[in-house]
Amino acid sequence: MSKSTIIIFVLAIFLSVVPCYSTEIAAEKFALDATEKGWQFFNNGDLETALKRFHQATILDPVFAPGYYGKAYVYSFQNKLDLAIENYRKTIELADPPFTHAYGNLGLALMMSGEEQEGFKMVQKALEIDPNNGEAHISLTNYYCFEKNGELARDHLDKAISLGVEPDPRLLGEMTTECP
Repeated sequence: MSKSTIIIFVLAIFLSVVPCYSTEIAAEKFALDATEKGWQFFNNGDLETALKRFHQATILDPVFAPGYYGKAYVYSFQNKLDLAIENYRKTIELADPPFTHAYGNLGLALMMSGEEQEGFKMVQKALEIDPNNGEAHISLTNYYCFEKNGELARDHLDKAISLGVEPDPRLLGEMTTECP
């Protein structure tokens, strides 16, 4: 093989790989854009359009964890816990580095669907990753209150508040009436 043939062969291989890489970058960029729009719709109270944008992101880039997280979050608000759990699990599978809020929210969704022990483990995992995750502390407040362990519930509530989380007033009411 001549030197020029080898160079052409190497260039052909290189050029055949570059378009794939640039396509992946473009897909991620478009997925990110769709996800950002999804959060704008969500923040404006339009859950259906938000869900469509998040779904669009996962179609554009099937390994884009934030798109799945957005879908899961909307499903949680719609009380479609099975779909929320499925999408939180997909987020966890794809996210690198680990996405703490996905673990915490998965834990809460599992607890709400009656799978308290697995939910507890997911919230604990969220706190392993980030001990200062205030929302995970709120989830543990709910868990311990449900378990009638007022002392641990109050400890986690205090920690969440110290981290700047404003608890739902209903939780504060439950703390005074239902947690020993």
